[in-house]
Amino acid sequence: MLGVSLLIGLYYGVYKGGQNTVTEYLLGNKQMSLFPVTMSLISSQISGVTLLGVPTEIYTYGSQYAAVILSNILVALVTLVIFLPVFYKLQLLSLFEYLELRFSKSVRVVASLLYVVSTILFIPVVIYGPALAVNQVTGLDIHLVTPIVCSVCIVYTTMGGLKAVVWTDAVQGVTMVFAVLAVVILGVIRAGGITAIFQKASEGDRLEFFNMDPDPKLRLTFWSSAFGMIVPWSTGISVGPAAYQRFNSLPSLKQAKVALFWLTVGIYMLLVPSLFLGLVIYAMYKDCDPLSSKAISRPDQIVPYFVLDVTENIKGLPAIFVVGVCSAALSTMSTGLNTMAGTIYEDFIEPCLKKKLSDEKASSILKILAVIIGAVCVSLVFMVEKLGAIIQISNSFGGVTAGAILGIFTLGVLIPPANAKGALVGGIAGLCATSFMIVGSQLSLTKELIKYPMKTVSTMGCTGNVTRLIINETEIIFEEGVWPIHRISLFNLGLVGFAIVLIVGITVSYITGPTTLGLLNPDLVSPLVHCFLPKKDYKPVQLKDVSINGNNVKK
Repeated sequence: MLGVSLLIGLYYGVYKGGQNTVTEYLLGNKQMSLFPVTMSLISSQISGVTLLGVPTEIYTYGSQYAAVILSNILVALVTLVIFLPVFYKLQLLSLFEYLELRFSKSVRVVASLLYVVSTILFIPVVIYGPALAVNQVTGLDIHLVTPIVCSVCIVYTTMGGLKAVVWTDAVQGVTMVFAVLAVVILGVIRAGGITAIFQKASEGDRLEFFNMDPDPKLRLTFWSSAFGMIVPWSTGISVGPAAYQRFNSLPSLKQAKVALFWLTVGIYMLLVPSLFLGLVIYAMYKDCDPLSSKAISRPDQIVPYFVLDVTENIKGLPAIFVVGVCSAALSTMSTGLNTMAGTIYEDFIEPCLKKKLSDEKASSILKILAVIIGAVCVSLVFMVEKLGAIIQISNSFGGVTAGAILGIFTLGVLIPPANAKGALVGGIAGLCATSFMIVGSQLSLTKELIKYPMKTVSTMGCTGNVTRLIINETEIIFEEGVWPIHRISLFNLGLVGFAIVLIVGITVSYITGPTTLGLLNPDLVSPLVHCFLPKKDYKPVQLKDVSINGNNVKK
């Protein structure tokens, strides 16, 4: 897989001309076809966190996380109706340029910075999971696997630009689907069939879908899974720069909408088997928990352990699963590098230049940025292994900025009276609040001042020299010294941040003087709120020219 990915990067980077303009590097010259773009969207949204973290979550805490299925439908509808019609029409190289057009340059810079920081924090989590899987299957040291895999990703992303990223994502996406389905099917056979799996899951109290308790301190309920997860998913899809980079690479809005539909379908094709895999693993180890029996050292190793167990007589299948997991990491990392390079250049470097650089020099800077960002992400991987379960870590890191970013864009697209001061103050307020809450919660969890109850596990059926025990934790433990605000579940914090941005943003906007609706261009707000704007002729939104195939054209 590494070799194929590298060859694709060399093909588009050398044979096809090196992606030597900004438009080529970031948008593939707007000549991308529907299939690879759709597969790239799916691959970039499904990471190793999904393939490794979701089954572990179901095995450890039960199936309540499965309510996230509902949130994905809502995110798709929000994207289709509210955000996609606005952002596709504008055709921006950097999505954050919208915030300068709608509000001010300072709002654009703040939101861009939030995105860059959150992505740099998230990518190491994405890389760590597959490195752990490779270590479990092959015995290779994590600190050796990580630089090798990431170096290949950096090379093909840097050389081939968006075209290489999209086509490697397509190949990797197909591999991911095959790997997950193969392992699930074998697991069902080994566990005695679907009926036996659900029976054992029910006996082990793993089936839980409608915990309607509104207490925000509970780790996960129907509300935090179905609605709390809307914020991080929307930040990646509805207002995600990487997603819109791919939507905008398609030649028409109709194709972009079709790509969104298949993105939603594709997410379910990988998410649902990953959810079910957690129940399959529990059915296999109901009476001999691998963690309690010391077969593994941390919960995130249980999926690779299971894969080795059920495929021990089928040569090559463990490798295919590792390839699928690594593919998930590669696709997410390459997407992040490509999009972050474009964001940093468009939002921070180009505005500081006295004169516009040539396309060749600009694309060279983009490639250098991709290399630097990749190196930083690799160095941060070693921090991740000292933290908790990867599904929880990813929500923690994503929650720091997700609510603030989604809130700022929502103010712009859905709240016509919102002004620049409201967006800026609201965004900063949301960021500060969620940062304080998440840092405090994560420190409390690391110090074990907060302990969430896990579902019952047993080693009564283990063979060999294993202590026979049944572990049944039933209550959340909050030690003294944990502030009430730090007791709120990490799965709720993105939604809290989003609400703070909207409340503060709208309030400040009205206090400082709301935007005059007669001066607001309808192209900058969702069609849903056009009825609130005065009917008049507007000047087109002024955007800079871009170069396509060597010709300057209006965007």
